[in-house]
Amino acid sequence: SGPSGCRPASAERRLTRGFGLGTGSLGSARRQDLRHASGTIDSSLVILGTRTLPVSFPASFTVFLRLTGIVVCLASATGCGVLSTTTKLPPPPVLQTASRQQLVDTIQRIASIESMRAVIEVRLSVQTDDRQKEISYRDVRGALVTRRPRWIRTNAETPGGIARVYDMVSDGEQFQVYLPWRNRVYVGSTELTEISEQRAENIRPQHILEAIMLAPIQDERMLLLDIEVYGRSGFQVLHEVEPGEDGILRIRRKYWFGRSDLNLSRLMILNEDTELVTDAWYRDWAEENGLVYPQFIQIERPKDGYTIELRILKPGLNEEIPIEAFDLGLPDDVEIERIGQDAASNS
Repeated sequence: SGPSGCRPASAERRLTRGFGLGTGSLGSARRQDLRHASGTIDSSLVILGTRTLPVSFPASFTVFLRLTGIVVCLASATGCGVLSTTTKLPPPPVLQTASRQQLVDTIQRIASIESMRAVIEVRLSVQTDDRQKEISYRDVRGALVTRRPRWIRTNAETPGGIARVYDMVSDGEQFQVYLPWRNRVYVGSTELTEISEQRAENIRPQHILEAIMLAPIQDERMLLLDIEVYGRSGFQVLHEVEPGEDGILRIRRKYWFGRSDLNLSRLMILNEDTELVTDAWYRDWAEENGLVYPQFIQIERPKDGYTIELRILKPGLNEEIPIEAFDLGLPDDVEIERIGQDAASNS
């Protein structure tokens, strides 16, 4: 005996009746023929409803057919429902589509920001030298000052503003990173020609600048529009290509626009060998004085082994910023250490 409503015997009776195998003497004879496992059933009749069809097939197949029918009857005809489950799927996302020109206009609008004097929270994550672990430093509050074409200064303080953790500046050619607690300043070129195994030495202010102060599109003919899917999200992607030294076109930037809101979600910057050097993610776009900016930016430098997360608390867009704002004002007794190519040339 089984659960209520699941009766194999009655299911078998319904199955045999369905194949014209009744309970009378004729039905009994037919069942005995079907149970015969050797040879085939010749000149047999299968009665389906009111139609009688001649068939010839192996008896073993007939037994299999009967057993299969019994299982199906038990599972579905009697309502047991043991062979399937039903899962409710989330509704598919609503995908928007922008024209090529609309996406270009979005980039040009972001690139119209000429300067920024922002209050930020920053988090730094650095891979260990063997790339087996990642060290994340706690969030600190600081300032970010930028001015086109290539000026940037950023600093951070300990919680409560007790002491300054770092202060770094770049004019696009040289950079300085001042650590007050060590009374030392690191000086080097913004061009990172060799990757240091000391991951902190790979950090350059320009890496932050190029992800925040987007360069405007110079030649719209060098743009290709594509569609991408990342996880469950859909994107429209603008590929910006440039000719290399050999004249062959290479992808230098990829602008990803989320199809849920058509905002810029991701910027990928590639080098001459089309290797990914900067992978920037944007979210929580806002507007100030007609200018748009992301309130959160994550900048990954996979080859350099570090990630910077910035949360912009107050943007301060297009303010007048004097050149003196990019002077670190170093003390006279500060220790100067040159890193990168500058260190090799002075050794």
